[in-house]
Amino acid sequence: MAINLRCKTNVRVLQIIRKYCEGKNESLYEKHERGQQPRKVYGELYPDWRKPWHKREGESRSKLNIFAEKNPSMSVLNAMHKLPNITVTDIKLWWKDMKVIQEEVNQKFLPERVAALGSNLAALHFFTYRQCSVRLRGSKVWISGDITSLDLPDHFVDGYFIEAVDCSKFHHNGIRYEGIQNLSGLNFLKWLSLKNNKYVDVWCLDRLAGQNGNSLEFLDISGCNICEGSILALARMTSLKYLVISEPGDNLELQSAISLLEEERPELLIKTIQ
Repeated sequence: MAINLRCKTNVRVLQIIRKYCEGKNESLYEKHERGQQPRKVYGELYPDWRKPWHKREGESRSKLNIFAEKNPSMSVLNAMHKLPNITVTDIKLWWKDMKVIQEEVNQKFLPERVAALGSNLAALHFFTYRQCSVRLRGSKVWISGDITSLDLPDHFVDGYFIEAVDCSKFHHNGIRYEGIQNLSGLNFLKWLSLKNNKYVDVWCLDRLAGQNGNSLEFLDISGCNICEGSILALARMTSLKYLVISEPGDNLELQSAISLLEEERPELLIKTIQ
């Protein structure tokens, strides 16, 4: 009896799996050729009363329907809530937030770029086009410039191995957490300067330690947003030999963390600057 129940259960599970997997192997080309199909729920057509008003039959559509396709952001809702009493200060704050979001998106790691160029050449494109300087392995020349003056390969070329990156002049007030990921895959990276990048904090250093902690030998984080947690992240960089950091001042927690790092890593040379 138990065997029969187990067999029936297995058959039922297989039926559910087959039903779920139906159409999953269909290519994007086949889906495009088939066109948009009517939505169904439990095998029945989706009821008209549950559709958004702009998708119901008989409703007119206009260019303003783009605002109804997706839920508006909280900033837009907040601005609409303040109308007609919205002030110039509100507009300036909204514009400032939009610029931050835009910069975060612009610094995101793009797998498509790495797939086309490789990790090193992709990083070379990313950093040089953002006013940084890059030095390749076995070379003493720093590569810097902009998209109009640099003639970098637009496809994978072997031999580009990044050894040093200077981000002290990174545009728009510095590299952010999203941009740190563009250093991943640089197995020969030994020298890195993040000087005066005010957005570099404990989260950035933690990501950096996980990505490049085994190869990085020199790191300059003076002028960055450093706390005691940042020192713990630095302790994970096993190959680090020289560290430049801002003077902790009267911050006793940061002083204690630096002292513990010096005690734990006596071979690490730590230089503090004002």
